[in-house]
Amino acid sequence: SRNTDLKLSDYKDIWTKLAILSLLVLLIVEWVAKYDTIQRQIALSVTNLFVIVVFYIVYRKLKNKYQIVLPGFIAWAVAFGVWLDAAGNFAHFYTKYTWYDDMTHFEASMSIAIPLFYVFYYLSQKGYIKLSLFHIALYTVSLTMLFVSAYEISEWIGDILFNTYRVTGRVDTPSDLFYNLLGALVPAILGVWVGRRKGR
Repeated sequence: SRNTDLKLSDYKDIWTKLAILSLLVLLIVEWVAKYDTIQRQIALSVTNLFVIVVFYIVYRKLKNKYQIVLPGFIAWAVAFGVWLDAAGNFAHFYTKYTWYDDMTHFEASMSIAIPLFYVFYYLSQKGYIKLSLFHIALYTVSLTMLFVSAYEISEWIGDILFNTYRVTGRVDTPSDLFYNLLGALVPAILGVWVGRRKGR
């Protein structure tokens, strides 16, 4: 049984490593390709690198300390959010389509909220913490909004320090945060619904 669990863990690891590898490839492309000003390219590359480092640290911590192996779809949900943002910059979708920014902020929050809900749920299932489904959803949404708010602040600080224009008007940040909130709520609500159906 232990060998079976190990093989299943290794199988999940493959998909996670492929997702991280895709982000590393993207990081190289972001450095090599000439698609924007050097300041903006650096800012986008740093965001990608930050996601890679944080995700890998959390992944290893959960696996080694709590024996929780994140499924591959969670890693790919995170990677998809980064790739979606990169595609918008490579192809200039942000300037061509007004809805693209809303979509990426919605998906970005989902890519944060999905792993958060999963981790809180299974930590609770294994007895490391004691949280009701409501509180798991509440903490998921709250932490997601904390992270995306920090990102919005980093855009503003980056504009001041590097003379970039990532904040594009007085309604840009409120609009971004609104779609971030919607993106955080969807996995939280679905998670509560699935958890209750499983009879937790």
